[in-house]
Amino acid sequence: MRDKVFFPVALLLALAMVLIAVWPGVGRLPSGPVAGDGANYERITVDGAYLNKIMAGGDAITELVRDKSGKYLLYIRSDAETLGPDPEEGPHFRLASDLEQQFSGMRIRVTVRMRPADTQGAMQAKLNYSTGRSGDSGWQMFDLSPDFGDFSFEYNVPVRSGEQGYDYLGIRPVVPTKQRAILVERVTFERLGPAGTES
Repeated sequence: MRDKVFFPVALLLALAMVLIAVWPGVGRLPSGPVAGDGANYERITVDGAYLNKIMAGGDAITELVRDKSGKYLLYIRSDAETLGPDPEEGPHFRLASDLEQQFSGMRIRVTVRMRPADTQGAMQAKLNYSTGRSGDSGWQMFDLSPDFGDFSFEYNVPVRSGEQGYDYLGIRPVVPTKQRAILVERVTFERLGPAGTES
């Protein structure tokens, strides 16, 4: 085969192979644990399509929706008395090992920007940061308003000992009866300093 034919054909085959390898990921929403960027762990924000990293847990319904402007929001709905007491037994974000290491022994602030859903909207929501075997922050309860608001709490993350697991952030509506739902716009994790220090 002549060089004039061989090299263009080889180039086309190489491009086709790359396209076939990349194609399954095109248009896919992000999933899996929330990870840092490898450079700045002082502030990690989960928003937009990355809200799809939520895991439903229990019998909750989690869904990525868009508002009128096209911005992604996370819809979370639960029935009364269907979720377990632990954060991973309901809607939660799982944190990857890099965040687990960076937050170990640190004081962190968790902020969730949320509001009641338009239908069956919850008047309260609760959050819990869990390190699994080492403990958790306990459920932090917040009264919601009709508009999006930022709801924060701080937690001294215990020093990780033994095998690494996963840290979790549980987010759920408070459901006194029937069903209740919330919309989440953004989740932010801030590393404030060594555990025990006040911000």
